[in-house]
Amino acid sequence: LGALLVVDTVASLAAVPLDVDRERVDVCFSGSQKAISAPPGMSPITVSPAAEEAFRKRKTKVQSWYFDLTTAMNYWGKDRLYHHTPPVSLIFALREAMRLVVEEGLETRWERHRVNQLALIAGLEAMGLKLLVEKPSDRLPTVTAVMIPSGVDDEKLRNQLLDEFNIEIAGGFGPIKGKIWRVGLMGYSSQKPNVLLFLAALEKCLIDQGFRVSSGAGVGGAVQGYTHAETAAAVSR
Repeated sequence: LGALLVVDTVASLAAVPLDVDRERVDVCFSGSQKAISAPPGMSPITVSPAAEEAFRKRKTKVQSWYFDLTTAMNYWGKDRLYHHTPPVSLIFALREAMRLVVEEGLETRWERHRVNQLALIAGLEAMGLKLLVEKPSDRLPTVTAVMIPSGVDDEKLRNQLLDEFNIEIAGGFGPIKGKIWRVGLMGYSSQKPNVLLFLAALEKCLIDQGFRVSSGAGVGGAVQGYTHAETAAAVSR
């Protein structure tokens, strides 16, 4: 049909496996500030030959200079069009962030994100919480959507997490506003100490609102999750 495949990897690039060539992705874009862990302000993008051809065959001009990829393509063309001033400091920051990705190794990095989310989920479920996405294969390792228990005030709990523990999680938006929490484990923040600290802090905030949680259930569940992951990794070697 001539349709182009566009993939949003803003919250997954450098944390989730993706082969844009093998999977025939025409346009793949991301952000520098999430799983890459660089400062915000840059958007890595890759464009396939088919997508480039489609852009150049447009019958109407792009109204915005900012979003005109054909202009960016022409920066390196024979006409050498005037180039905007690039954010040099952000380019250096992105380069350093990518150096750290290479140093860790993509496969190791993917596994780190996967294991930390499995431990987080084990802890949440041990506390009696439910997830928005029920099927494990449909879950993104970098963002976990947790259903807010009945009787728990969304904004009050998130404010307490921030004020008492310096932990910020996001709420839902649109039709699920006030119904879920979004817990991010992306890039550098996807660490075992962060998982355990968050679960302990969440437990305290839930108890303060009258939600029944067995003491240490969340941390205990996560520790079991890490143990299972380590055992599985040892067996697979």
